[in-house]
Amino acid sequence: MSIVKEEIIAFVKAEGADLCAVAGLSGESSYIKKVYGEYFSSFPTAVSFAIFFPKEVVQEQLEAPTRNYITVYSTINREIDRISVMAANRLQRAGFRSYPVPASDYRPAARTKGLHRIVAEAGDPAELPKTELGIIGVFSHRIAAAKAGLGWVGKSCSVINPQVGPRMRLGTILTDAPFAPDAEIPNRCGSCTKCRDACPVGALRGRAFSSSEELSERFDADSCFHYWDDMEKVFGLGTCGLCLAACPWGR
Repeated sequence: MSIVKEEIIAFVKAEGADLCAVAGLSGESSYIKKVYGEYFSSFPTAVSFAIFFPKEVVQEQLEAPTRNYITVYSTINREIDRISVMAANRLQRAGFRSYPVPASDYRPAARTKGLHRIVAEAGDPAELPKTELGIIGVFSHRIAAAKAGLGWVGKSCSVINPQVGPRMRLGTILTDAPFAPDAEIPNRCGSCTKCRDACPVGALRGRAFSSSEELSERFDADSCFHYWDDMEKVFGLGTCGLCLAACPWGR
């Protein structure tokens, strides 16, 4: 069973994605290998897609946090995971390697190679240290989406699409299918810093994206994640979304 680029894009959209395009990752392989590991750097292509947030749910965060924002967020994540698996299997049936990147998952902070056997052979597994998760995902959906032209990486570190701004969630299927990549979109943030100004803990630096800079130059991940933890203690759910709501693109 063969498949061409137009077929996989149509398949992903038919499953419920609002946007879908193809990214060429060969030029980013060194960075991907350094940050995410050799396995992920072995995929030269990514099928990138997005599901839009209902705008009204995002915009009401400017007044106060809502539980519905997290409900919608989680619902979209489940759809992304479903679509990713379906598309990955479609590519696999066509004879290509494929890896569906989860919508939201974080990589272990320490090596877990051989953990199956370590746990099986442990006299008392309770004595083994619990695997902690880092604050960086297993793979960057943003890299794939930006390379595929779904948008550009804004000062919020989210991908900004001209139609909806950052009000979308991203999905990625890594593959070795030889699809031609789509064109990237140039950064259009200009001098705008509304996302930075909206951040209640100052986690955003207001700097334009540059592939030569470390993420920490643009984003204080620890402050953001600790704020989500604090919100959970007070509100019952870790939530924010202010940087998404403040973006003038797609409002």
